[in-house]
Amino acid sequence: MRFYILICLLLSSFAYAEQSASAFDPAAKVATAQLLSTANGVNGATVLSMGLKITLDDEWKTYWSSPGLAGAPPSIDWQGSENLADVEWSWPVPQRMMVYDVETYGYKHEVIYPLQVTVIDPSKALALQAKTTMLVCREVCIRAQVNLVLNLPATASSIDKASSAQLQPYVANVPVDISATSASIQQFGWDSASSQLLIEVAGLTTPVLDSFVEGVDFTLFSQPKISQQDGVTRLIIRVEDMAGTPARLDPQQALKVTLTNAHGGITFTDTIKPTVIEQTLPSWIYMLLLAVVGGLILNLMPCVLPVLSIKLLGVVESVSESSAQRRVNFLLSAAGIFVAFWLLALLFIGLKYFGIGFGWGVQFQSAAFLLIMIPVLLLFALNLLDKFDVQLPQSLMDRLSGSNKGHFYQGIFAVLLATPCSAPFLGTAVAFALAGSGWQIMVIFSGLALGLSLPYLLIAMWPNSVKVMPKPGLWMVRFRQFLAALLCATLVWLIWLLQAHLSMMLWVTFSVIICAMVILLIVKPGPKSLVTTFAIYLLLANTIIWSPESVTLLQRSDTQSESEIHWQAFEPEKIAEYVAEGKTVFIDITADWCITCVVNERAVLQRSDIITRLNADNVVAMKGDWTKPDSQIEAYLKRHGRYAIPFNQVFGPALPQGRLLPELLTKDVVTIGLVQAGQ
Repeated sequence: MRFYILICLLLSSFAYAEQSASAFDPAAKVATAQLLSTANGVNGATVLSMGLKITLDDEWKTYWSSPGLAGAPPSIDWQGSENLADVEWSWPVPQRMMVYDVETYGYKHEVIYPLQVTVIDPSKALALQAKTTMLVCREVCIRAQVNLVLNLPATASSIDKASSAQLQPYVANVPVDISATSASIQQFGWDSASSQLLIEVAGLTTPVLDSFVEGVDFTLFSQPKISQQDGVTRLIIRVEDMAGTPARLDPQQALKVTLTNAHGGITFTDTIKPTVIEQTLPSWIYMLLLAVVGGLILNLMPCVLPVLSIKLLGVVESVSESSAQRRVNFLLSAAGIFVAFWLLALLFIGLKYFGIGFGWGVQFQSAAFLLIMIPVLLLFALNLLDKFDVQLPQSLMDRLSGSNKGHFYQGIFAVLLATPCSAPFLGTAVAFALAGSGWQIMVIFSGLALGLSLPYLLIAMWPNSVKVMPKPGLWMVRFRQFLAALLCATLVWLIWLLQAHLSMMLWVTFSVIICAMVILLIVKPGPKSLVTTFAIYLLLANTIIWSPESVTLLQRSDTQSESEIHWQAFEPEKIAEYVAEGKTVFIDITADWCITCVVNERAVLQRSDIITRLNADNVVAMKGDWTKPDSQIEAYLKRHGRYAIPFNQVFGPALPQGRLLPELLTKDVVTIGLVQAGQ
């Protein structure tokens, strides 16, 4: 997928506009270019300080000396200039930018590239003819040329104060060679097994914010994981190729590295040396235990609890079953859970192999998946209310009744309902698995299956333990009604999630039809009602899935949900800028289908004291909505080794690299995180 996007971006860069004026074509309204000089004349100087200023409109961007996976740096042809000996470029510290899921390095809004211009004869005038080629991009790229002219007389009485003031911040932001600082490289190694670059630097006086690596084309060097110990800064950088798979570097590859800080950065060039990076992640055995615990807790989440309760209710109702039959039934449900998790693991392994983005619970971003799950839940609820006494095809009856196949499918159904939940420990285990190899994914997902199926396995080991439950009676009718109410609540939740995919009118129409179907099946159960209602539903679902124009006909514009918190749009490229200004940044990536996210918001983030902290002048609150697919959020989560939400993170002057918060937030966790980041 990434390779396809890169090809599209490359083709779009052939859009070409040539001008002879001192700026880009005004009709394009994309960018303007200008040559600046701090001096109004040569005045006997051998080297003059100048700059190429590019001003960009809106979200247009241009590139650094190494543009990343796509793009191209600007260049100037000085042919035709008089009294010009040489021009040396300097490159201010860039920022990471995303075009779809392709990461690039460059600048937005404005940039000035400092130029050191050497003249042949300091006693003569300087006439510059600069044929500048620049690639500027947004969703598409435009390669434009502009001819710039700058003439400086041999002598002039003053300097250009305005140009000097504009140029000075960019000159200060140019990284300096490490040899001119007190820092030194302790280790520069390459771990071929994990495709990671290791950098250890001693003597730094300013915390490192990011790193940029040059020397290999079409290779992505991810944002580093940075740690400090005993005065040594350690950076571990993941390296990928265009397809998003681990890259391979030559054993003696020379690389140029730029380490950035709040005031610029340092740079060095060195040859990598083979090394083995000690795993900083917990061992896979420890993560396997977390997976088992996380899977077990999933049974108590509102998504899965009704399924387990229905299973136990079925045992009480089947008083005639032998202990051996109960054991088989629960083992079949456990087998369904294991098979479902193994299929998910294989799916994730395949997606990772082909470089396709993925995440835990993302099927709830699909309208088709929601439309399939809604009637399934409805059938379960009607069965609990004894409104499903109709003769269906035997194959369907087998799946919905207490047959062996039915017990197996109940396990699969439990897994499908479990995936939007990120229980404590589960997010950490899933992130470890999806960031690792194929066997690690299989092992951790097996641990999740073991945890989720543990109640089933325990009852299978001691089938007579169900005898401690009350004997059949009126309480069972009330309990069935209670479970049906839980399933109906889940059904309402799935219908509510469809708002992200439908126009308001279509969503209201869909909701009314579902309500009418439920009322009809309750008031007048029978084969005719069932066939009629589900025929209408299939027709409506088909219209929604296969007729995009009906979905977008009255599509409502995306708006921020009402909140007392002054949320800003999720723009990760601005985080370093805010931190450099001394501000604290709180990131909340959420989704309507994430139940844990809703709990965090209502139990913690909507507290008055937390709202006051997040709305403070020195705090920037960013919210990312992952209800629908978003490549920027997906890439950001992947860079931080996370594949599930909720995702909360704090940045600040004391935590320039950020700190991840637990999946389940508390008042103290958020408060302490904000305080520590702002110290």
